Amino acid sequence: MQNTSAAIIVAAGASRRMQGRDKLWTPLAGRIILARTIDVFEASPLIESIVLVPSKERLADISTLCNNEGWHKIAAIVPGGARRQDSVCAGLDALAAVTPTTQWVTIHDAARPLVTSAILEAGLKAAQEYQAAIAAVPVKDTIKLVQEGRVTATLDRSQLWAIQTPQVFSFLLIHQAHHSPAAMGDVTDDATLIEQLGHPVVIFPGAYTNIKITTEEDLFLAEALIQGYKT
Repeated sequence: MQNTSAAIIVAAGASRRMQGRDKLWTPLAGRIILARTIDVFEASPLIESIVLVPSKERLADISTLCNNEGWHKIAAIVPGGARRQDSVCAGLDALAAVTPTTQWVTIHDAARPLVTSAILEAGLKAAQEYQAAIAAVPVKDTIKLVQEGRVTATLDRSQLWAIQTPQVFSFLLIHQAHHSPAAMGDVTDDATLIEQLGHPVVIFPGAYTNIKITTEEDLFLAEALIQGYKT
């Protein structure tokens, strides 16, 4: 497996559902969430360099954190934009400037601190075969389409997958996608831009434990999962 890959960790979210707390700077089992996420990529032999994309307000804080932690893979820290896709685009542009030989890029939300090295490996392997690959898990609940409070359809659960990060791409492909006309509209993940270019996207196994910290309840669950890992 060629080791010419980098990671963009998106950390510019607003934490609107965390009762005024910045979730990425919230302690989780004794270590802040952002540091836990970066640790996984720092430790992975598959990742050569890391670009961090925090909010403008956190630039100084994250620079101090990186200096204190001594992470050696941090290639750039750039401020995020108004939308998630703007933040990713800023990260891709920075990556092109500082490590122009990068072939593969793993894009990950900093709010998923329980990502594992096995997930990173599976993602890179899938991307090297198909150019675009995203972590996903099968939907376990029944999903209904609802309009104005009324159920209008029950969807076939066997065909539904919950999409996670990391999402892994050919760097040239995803960079092109973020600078294409499709990027003018709002999208919720990077794979959507690839799909709009007409390029196939495949899934690789994520994990039900690879949760995104969005609410206070997610914090409790993540803490329990981490404690479970230790037993």
